[in-house]
Amino acid sequence: MQRDLLTRQLYAQDASLYEELPKGVSFPKSGEDIQRLVREANEKKFSITARSAGTSLAGQTTGGGIIMDVSRHMKDILNLDAEAKVAHVQPGVIRDTLNRESAKHQLLFGPDTATTNRCMIGGMVGNNSSGSFSIKYKTTREHTLEIEAVLSDGSIAHFKPLTPEELEAKQKLDNLEGHIYRSMLKLIERNRELIEKSY
Repeated sequence: MQRDLLTRQLYAQDASLYEELPKGVSFPKSGEDIQRLVREANEKKFSITARSAGTSLAGQTTGGGIIMDVSRHMKDILNLDAEAKVAHVQPGVIRDTLNRESAKHQLLFGPDTATTNRCMIGGMVGNNSSGSFSIKYKTTREHTLEIEAVLSDGSIAHFKPLTPEELEAKQKLDNLEGHIYRSMLKLIERNRELIEKSY
């Protein structure tokens, strides 16, 4: 964790006009580091703002708590299965880096933001980035198969499409992940008519 004024000033802005001086900047090296930071945030009551490249034009990566920058250490392509057309990546992987590796197998990660040479997968997932060819290549959401996430209590959850049986099992979990699924389904049920009418 770095709390010196210069580092904090460097992270007070992203590519937008918004500015907010954070209390510190963390550079996690692993999921375990993120879990520790989240648990500390819970204990000491401070907020965390995730940041990868900081290419946001709307201030999403600025905040007054702790900025968690994954771009420094969490930038590996963990696996690229050309046959299954699936890549397992850390959030700090640059979109063009992924596509250079994918191109060796005649594959492409479609979302084509204007910042492809520096935007990172974590930010693209958080923002559901798309680009000018999204009608053809779709959005980030439509290319995301699974997310391993650290929840606000420091626990790990895997989010992916579920069978009805798997969804039922998730709802029965006696933890934050189970609470998320139960709350989501209640929200859907309360707004079912509006959802069906609009979508």
